[in-house]
Amino acid sequence: MRVSLVGTVHAESGLANVGALQAILERSQPDVLFAEIPASHVDRYKDGSHGSLESITVARYLASHHVDVEPVDLAKPEQKFFDDTKDMFRAVERTSPEYCRLIDRHGVETRTGGFPYLNSDRCIQAWADIHRELMATIEWTGDSRLRELYDLWSHTNERRDREMMRNIALYSARTAVARGVFLVGAAHRKSIIDKASAVSGTGLPPIEWDLGGLGDK
Repeated sequence: MRVSLVGTVHAESGLANVGALQAILERSQPDVLFAEIPASHVDRYKDGSHGSLESITVARYLASHHVDVEPVDLAKPEQKFFDDTKDMFRAVERTSPEYCRLIDRHGVETRTGGFPYLNSDRCIQAWADIHRELMATIEWTGDSRLRELYDLWSHTNERRDREMMRNIALYSARTAVARGVFLVGAAHRKSIIDKASAVSGTGLPPIEWDLGGLGDK
């Protein structure tokens, strides 16, 4: 199976919008869409009521195309995880003007560059810079709680990336479809690319990855 990795953003922002993502799907013509959601969210994702840019796009695409939608993410964490993570980011925003500058610049690039930016090396570097400043700021504060929250957040994202890749491989092993598209937040893209390039040793059939993300033939 050939799988195109498409880095996305979960809310419309300028040129990163539903129409642009739908155009990528039209070019790709996938047999299956791999979704960055847990299984419990799949019905709302498919009918658009999930509310994300990806969900709304997929609902519109499904109105005229027959395609499987396969949820590949871990189960949603408890609300406390999200509340604590928001506290961590707010603390860093209050402390680091550089972090705020990097986030703002990424926002501008997303609005003006759309999906070509979100699927570029420039976006990968932007997220690397953001994460580096996030970590540096937390270290500078010396706040042990912030460090614990960062470690939990980072570990959770790593677990999610591994699970999503595993579930895509398992789907590929049990089906005979030719082409898939994996819609995932652009912040995950570098981790997914690294895992796609690594030798898995799972014994599952290999996947041919298209890492360009724009559905070009």
